[in-house]
Amino acid sequence: MEYILYISRFLYRIRWWLLLGTITVTVMVYMVTGNLSKSYNVNATIYTGVISGYSLEENSGKIDWATSQNAIDNLINIIQAESTLQRVSMRLYARTLIYGNPDEDNEYITAAHYRDIYNHLKNSPKGAQVLALIDKTSEERTVANLFRYMRPNRDNYIYGLFYFNHPYYSYNALSKIKVARKGASDLLEVNYTSSDPGISYNTISILMEEFVNEYRTIRYGETDKVIDYFKGELDRIGKDLRGEEDALTDYNIEKRIINYYDETKEVAAINKEYELREQEALAAFNSTKVMLTELEKQMDQNTKQLLTNMEFVSKLKEASTLTGKISEMETVSNNATNGPSTQSYKDRLKQAQKELTSLSNQYVANKFTKEGVSRGNIIDQWLEQTLQHQKAESDLRVIMESRRELNEKYAFFAPVGSTIKRKERSISFIEENYLSLLKSYNDALMRKKNLEMTSATIKVLNRPAFPISAEPTGRKKIVMTAFAGTFLFILGFFLILELIDHTLRDSVRAFRLTKLPILGAFPAPSFLKRRQLNKICEEIATKQLSNSILRQFKQKPEGRPYMVDFISTERGDGKSLLIEQLTAYWSSIGLKVRKLKWGEDFDTNSRQYLLAQSVSDLYTFKDEDILLIEYPSLKENSIPEPLVNEADLNLLVARVNRGWKETDNILVDKLKRQIAPQQLYLYLTQAPRYVVQDYTGMLPPYTFIRQQLYRLSQLAFTEKTIYNFARKNKKGDDQE
Repeated sequence: MEYILYISRFLYRIRWWLLLGTITVTVMVYMVTGNLSKSYNVNATIYTGVISGYSLEENSGKIDWATSQNAIDNLINIIQAESTLQRVSMRLYARTLIYGNPDEDNEYITAAHYRDIYNHLKNSPKGAQVLALIDKTSEERTVANLFRYMRPNRDNYIYGLFYFNHPYYSYNALSKIKVARKGASDLLEVNYTSSDPGISYNTISILMEEFVNEYRTIRYGETDKVIDYFKGELDRIGKDLRGEEDALTDYNIEKRIINYYDETKEVAAINKEYELREQEALAAFNSTKVMLTELEKQMDQNTKQLLTNMEFVSKLKEASTLTGKISEMETVSNNATNGPSTQSYKDRLKQAQKELTSLSNQYVANKFTKEGVSRGNIIDQWLEQTLQHQKAESDLRVIMESRRELNEKYAFFAPVGSTIKRKERSISFIEENYLSLLKSYNDALMRKKNLEMTSATIKVLNRPAFPISAEPTGRKKIVMTAFAGTFLFILGFFLILELIDHTLRDSVRAFRLTKLPILGAFPAPSFLKRRQLNKICEEIATKQLSNSILRQFKQKPEGRPYMVDFISTERGDGKSLLIEQLTAYWSSIGLKVRKLKWGEDFDTNSRQYLLAQSVSDLYTFKDEDILLIEYPSLKENSIPEPLVNEADLNLLVARVNRGWKETDNILVDKLKRQIAPQQLYLYLTQAPRYVVQDYTGMLPPYTFIRQQLYRLSQLAFTEKTIYNFARKNKKGDDQE
């Protein structure tokens, strides 16, 4: 309860500081925040489709969240990229200067802001040059002119417009555009706030267009370069492929090759056939040669003359020629393509054989040989073997000639084959490269088509709307925060001051610092409108002090009056004032009072004072009822112990507005030891009214508000109001 009362006194004491300080700061903040500019917010929602949209590219049907997040981050970074914002800045500036009106607000910019922007441009050193770039008929041409005029130079107006701190067109201003993904969806929410509704609306509107264009430029630029590369490589390799194929064709024509592999197979088959026929012809040739030799041995002289007969030799040669011709024709083809047919040659051969037989018969003398063999059969066999020998020789010669031709073909086809294989291998390699590039080219085209579909899905779902009303400025919140902050700051400041300050200030702190019981408090004079009540308050306090002192008097000592010592540790604590007030009051009620003051009634530096054993050594008692003695401050002089012990009451006087120092504690401790076992009391002077009221009760004026405040300070929350009015009336009667 004591702490609650102390807190209530503390709050009551600082009530004016809290009230005035909090109100002052709150009013100042309210006035300052009254100049806060209005802000207009515009937002838009973009559907990207990069996650749930349809794609032509192969996938497993599963969503790669890392890739999706990367795609969303790319979109956000494109929106917030410096190049995108620079394009937005130039278009916004061009649109403002083209459509702005200095006399009327419109959907592009307010008139006041347009005048500021236009006048700033007009009054700049090169404002005329920039104004000449504005084409009122075309926003696109104006933007192109501004970009051509821009140079990385601090003196360039357009360059500085974007890179300095303009509130609407600078990079710092546009970088405040907020872009956020809505949950885990394909939606991006774009938000921007500025002090001009038209600027906010047009900034977001232009940004939506520039974002889509920038995204398409970046994505298409990637695929277009790849497509151009693959297309160029396809053209180059296709040209090389056609050249190699044409070279192979020309080589086949030059070498008269229709189908190399079939032709070489045919040559190999003919070669095998010729090998077999050569073996057969060679066997027949050797066989007939042996037979001819054997038959010639069995011929007689007459028969041998036949071999030298010219007619016989001629016919034999004719038959040999026909046999070789037939053999050659049969070896090469079953039917000659030019001249007589094979059958005619055979007929002529038969005729030649008949003639040879006729001639041979004319030379046969004996019909039989000595071995009993018919000579006619020998001639016939000899002729037959001769013809067969001629035929075998002719066949062998033809086959050998064909083998020579086949060897020439082998010598021809061997380098041709390696060359053709080399050319075909080169064509195959180029063709594989061509097909690989063709697949990559098709993939790039598919990628581009997929990007076109993706870009087509990027669209503004919720388009920006022109803001009609401004956003709440938060002025109320700022004022309330300032009020609460100021209140807590002042409260905290005085609370800290309360904890560390050693000023007496009030009765509670005085008791805590001095450890002395407090007899009362005398009010400090009031100023302004309450100064006329000072005398009344002093009289009330004097009466309270009188009652408190009189309660300390017990049985009056014989031969001397009641004595009250007024002591202080420092000068100026108000001892003289209290003595005068008490003297006047007690004299008015018929008491005989006498006051003794140091320096006037006794000398504190005299031997008489320093060695006094009683007040009677300094003053001769008369018929006084009460003797009031004022001693000097304890810091300057000491008080003899018999004098303070003789007094009926020792009263230590101290001002509430001074600090209680360690020297004061030391002096009071010494004084307490001198007057023991008597009690030393403390009395406060220059006290505030709320301190005095702790001992006197409520001081005038007795208004309703002051009564309620007094009730709160005394924690009398349920006290009846009628009691207050009765009390007020009683006080009024006393005053009258």
